[in-house]
Amino acid sequence: METLDVKTALRSTLTQKQELVRDYQTFASQINNPEVSKMYRHFAESEALHATKIKETLDSIH
Repeated sequence: METLDVKTALRSTLTQKQELVRDYQTFASQINNPEVSKMYRHFAESEALHATKIKETLDSIH
């Protein structure tokens, strides 16, 4: 099995998380059901926290 470069994995995951934040924010603003909209806002916030942690980890790797 081939090993995956850590920076490559982190960059890929960061991109995915950023896209999820964007998508969830879009869904939250376009859905007219307040409960579902709130759920998507919560998802966006969670993914943003994940993205921040991934970015910090990526920045700390030389």
